[in-house]
Amino acid sequence: MNITRLGPGDEDVVARLASREPPARAAELLADDRTIFLVALDSDEPIGFVLGYELVRRHGAPSELFVYEVEVLETHRRHGVGKGLMRELEKIAREQGIRSGWVLTDRSNEAAMALYRAAGGQHPHEETMWEFDYGAS
Repeated sequence: MNITRLGPGDEDVVARLASREPPARAAELLADDRTIFLVALDSDEPIGFVLGYELVRRHGAPSELFVYEVEVLETHRRHGVGKGLMRELEKIAREQGIRSGWVLTDRSNEAAMALYRAAGGQHPHEETMWEFDYGAS
C-alpha cells in the first residue's frame, strides 16, 4: 500500500474515488492549500482516502485539522488502510504546524469509532452537533 497526497492534476483519481464528485469541485478542492486529500493505493488502484481541512482559528492555536471524510473500499477494510491514512494525515499536520484535529461521527458507527480510537483519537466529552440550512427561503 502506498499513501499519496493528491493535488492539482489528480482530478481523475478523485473521480475514481467519488464518482458523484463534479470535476470542477475536485479541481477546486485540490487547488486549495488548506485541503489535505490523501489516497491509499494498491498498485495503481485507489482503495481508500481521507479528506481533511486546515481551519484557521481566531483564538488559541493558529489552526486545527478537521477530518471531513474517511473511506476505505469494503474489500480492504480491517487491513490497516484507514489507520495508515490517519497516521499520514497526522504526519502532514505536524509538518504544517497543526497541533490538534477533530472529527465528527455517530456513536452507532462502530467502524469509525474503532478507527479513530486505533489512530490515537480521544473521546473526552459529549458533543452536540447543530445543523443550519442556508438554502431555505
